[in-house]
Amino acid sequence: MAARDCVLFVTHRWSPSIAAHYRRLQRQAGHLLDVLLVYQGEAVPAGMTPDIVVAGGEIAAIFPNRIAEGGSNWPFHSADLVWMTAAGMAPASSYERVWALEYDVDFSGDWATFFGQAVNYDGDLLGVDLRPLSVTPGWWNAGGYRQPGGLPEPLIGFFPIVCASRALIKAYRSELEREDWGGHFEMVLPSFAASRGFLVREIGGDTDHTPCERRGLHYTTPRMVGKVAATFTFRPPRSFRYYVEAPGVFRQPDRLYHPVKSDLPLATRLAFRWKHLGDRWVLVRNRLLRRDPPLRH
Repeated sequence: MAARDCVLFVTHRWSPSIAAHYRRLQRQAGHLLDVLLVYQGEAVPAGMTPDIVVAGGEIAAIFPNRIAEGGSNWPFHSADLVWMTAAGMAPASSYERVWALEYDVDFSGDWATFFGQAVNYDGDLLGVDLRPLSVTPGWWNAGGYRQPGGLPEPLIGFFPIVCASRALIKAYRSELEREDWGGHFEMVLPSFAASRGFLVREIGGDTDHTPCERRGLHYTTPRMVGKVAATFTFRPPRSFRYYVEAPGVFRQPDRLYHPVKSDLPLATRLAFRWKHLGDRWVLVRNRLLRRDPPLRH
């Protein structure tokens, strides 16, 4: 087995901007862990040389029920299946711990600053904003969730960046579909891990799953500082350019940012800008009315 972690840079898109973002990760963190390029799709884009290609048929062979449940929307419903499938393919299959990093996650500093600490963090599952369902009972994606009877309260997490042990990967790939699990993966994945006695930890943040020494590190979430100020959230984009292209846009140093959406059409960027202005108005309105808005993450 490989002696150190690997990180899977997972993308279904490819462009000069994404390529430069990937090369920066490889250049800055490659001495700490092995950086593997994973392409999700059927036909590899020109100019791309991925280490692993994950096609739909390979995912469906391992998780047919999860794919069927998600239907045409399965990439949103079960995004974990991409990196869980890749983690069982060479060369990723030789590592005892696997990080997965979606292409729209960025870091406002040297990636070695983050991974120099994170590769030493314990846990079978490391994610973001981990909490019991009772903390956010109105979470948007809770509908349709199910788990085997007799298990404790489900957990919710956010996983654009995630780390999993080989033991958890093996259990998830071999046992998930044998039991009555269903619903959005951001509940299924952490709840399955906790139900099997795996150690579930937050990478940073400030939840009950965050070790004391990591509180406040690496990112801020909407529940910590509000949606407008958070570095790590669901949407809208925190930036339309990567840190390597526009470091001045990233106002907080040495923080994980998500999502960062490069190469978007002008109309899409304007729509997101309008949404961002709307979020700011909601923030001002709620402060005036002393209300707390419902949050997705």
